[in-house]
Amino acid sequence: MKYSNPSFPRSWALIAVSEPGLDVHEVTRTLGIRPDLSVNKGVPAISGKSVTSSLWQIHSKRDASAPLEDHIQELLEKIAPRRKEFQSFCEKHNVVLYCSVEFNNGNLEETALSARTLLLLGNLGLKLSFHAWNVPERRRRSEDQD
Repeated sequence: MKYSNPSFPRSWALIAVSEPGLDVHEVTRTLGIRPDLSVNKGVPAISGKSVTSSLWQIHSKRDASAPLEDHIQELLEKIAPRRKEFQSFCEKHNVVLYCSVEFNNGNLEETALSARTLLLLGNLGLKLSFHAWNVPERRRRSEDQD
């Protein structure tokens, strides 16, 4: 869904597991979920150097102006049919939900997650990591005033 008049900070979300000994094909078989990105250790990266740690990811496909909760709900829907397998996998591996959110200058709705979403994430055993990025600003805070 495209938001014509965005009222939320731009955001993205993805679930990733990255470990040196990880076999991304085994992750796909175990979870029964097709990744959006998977790279085994040793594969040449764009830089030309070999990837040092295998990586398996699923991404939200929502529009960047959708609320973060919508991105997370989409990922939870991908996991839902294989929830038990995913939960078991999270007990043995460091699986992270990465959330990237644009800095809010106060003109947009707050980025928030419902108690239900937090409960579902905790029940799955996902680690939650936020990456906030800043839109260039000048003298926004009173502390920055001369």
